[in-house]
Order: sequence, then C-alpha cells, then structure tokens
Amino acid sequence: MARTDWNRPPLAPLGEGLRRIRMTVSYDGAGYHGWQSQENGVSVQQRIEEALLAMLGEQVDVQGSGRTDSGVHALGQVCHFDIRSKVPVRAFKPRLNHLLPPDIRVMEAEEVDGSFHARFTTMAREYRYLVKQIDDVTAFDHHRIYAVKELPSMELLEGYAACIQGTHDFSTFCAAGDLSPSKFRDIYVSKWTLGKDSYGYGLLTYTICGNAFLYHMVRSLVGTQLDCAHQGLSVQAFREILDSKDRGRAGRTAPSEGLYLARISYDPDEYAWFEER
Repeated sequence: MARTDWNRPPLAPLGEGLRRIRMTVSYDGAGYHGWQSQENGVSVQQRIEEALLAMLGEQVDVQGSGRTDSGVHALGQVCHFDIRSKVPVRAFKPRLNHLLPPDIRVMEAEEVDGSFHARFTTMAREYRYLVKQIDDVTAFDHHRIYAVKELPSMELLEGYAACIQGTHDFSTFCAAGDLSPSKFRDIYVSKWTLGKDSYGYGLLTYTICGNAFLYHMVRSLVGTQLDCAHQGLSVQAFREILDSKDRGRAGRTAPSEGLYLARISYDPDEYAWFEER
C-alpha cells in the first residue's frame, strides 16, 4: 500500500501563542480502560490530562498516537498537546511523574512545531506480545503475560509469522467493531523469538511492526498462530486462513495482558525499503 493512499488529513498550523509538547509515555495498562478517555472507566489519557491541569492550571487535550485497549500496556506510547504556558519543556517529565500514579511514567518530553502530530505523522507502530509456559510464570508476571500450558513448535510459529509480513487484507483477524474502510495493512516485521526473562525463565515474544493495525488484529494474530501451532497445522494451512478473509476461520483472540505497544516510529526513511519494493 503506497503511503500516498494512507488518506491522512492535512495538518493545521499551530495557533498564535501556542506551543506543542511531544511526550513518550510508558504505562501498565492492567488498571485502566485503555488509552482513550471514556465514560465507563479510568483511562491513561484521563490521568495525564488531570496531571497537566494540576501542573499548568489549564485544560489540555492530549492526542495519542493511537488507542490501546483495556489492559494493554505501553513501553513507548507517544502523545502531544498544545499549551500557552511558558513552563520550560525540561520541567514536564519530573513534575508530571510526581503528579501521575506510579503505573504511568513520562519517559521523554520535548517541544516540537506544528509539522508533528502524534497520530497523523506516524510512520510505523511496533507491538510485542509476551507468552510463557504456565510452569515458568512468576509472581511478577500477573497481568503482564499470556500463560499457556506448553509452548508450541517454534518452526511452525516462525513459518506463520513469515506469511504475515507484507501487504495483506487482514479481514480474517479483524474484530467486528472495526470501522476501517480498508482492511489492507503493511506489515514490515513479523517474527517470534524464544529467550529468557530477567529471572532466567523461558519467554516467547511475538514482534510485529506495521503502518497501522485493525481492531484486535494483533491479539487475533497471536491467538490464531498459537492455536494453529498447538494443532500442528501446516504453514500452508495458516496462509489459507489469512487469505480466506473469513473471520470465522480465525482462532481465539489472545488476552490483552500480554500485549505491549513497544515503539512508534516517525522516521520516513526507516521502512522506505518496503515502499520502494
């Protein structure tokens, strides 16, 4: 899918006297109803806006790079907001981290111009999904990994992941609530790795990076790959499930607690090779 087909709106210039602050935020999503403010529960966006109000004395509208669902974590969510305050940018990280709950942390803050928009200038989003064998789960893994009875074949998982890389119609892995007019997405990276956690226990990680994702797409891809591998289905069988564009052929949707928004890229050159290809 060419970048010219992304159909992003033009950016409006900053209003007179306004400053734009960009922040990178990490959070443990276990206690929140996702990123976006909503009426039925506390969100990460809400907590950040409350902290900014306390810090600046002005109501601030925080724009995120995208939503994360209830229970999903972030290592590198990016957001921005426009303010009139003259507070130096170096003050935002320490002051907000003092005001925010400990499960939300500001990692970086910088002042940018109107050519940056947390959502509309994004070039790639990277997610990671963490899986462990249930016998290796520690007390520190609660709400942070997906525990399975046993880890499936790495050979099969690697084969499935290779099928996902590229440009595809991902209707098979799209939840019913998705309103995107096109289900085509560009996937730059799709891979499984088996390593160790900080305590020496086995940790299976799925990494996926693309231009954008459909509703519940990553969790559906993870759950289906694990189901297929446990059943011993061939790589060709998984490819047929992907190509079918039939939601009914997908496996389970993996739970939210294992999913992390790892990184947002704003570098147009990072995946230029994909566009050229």
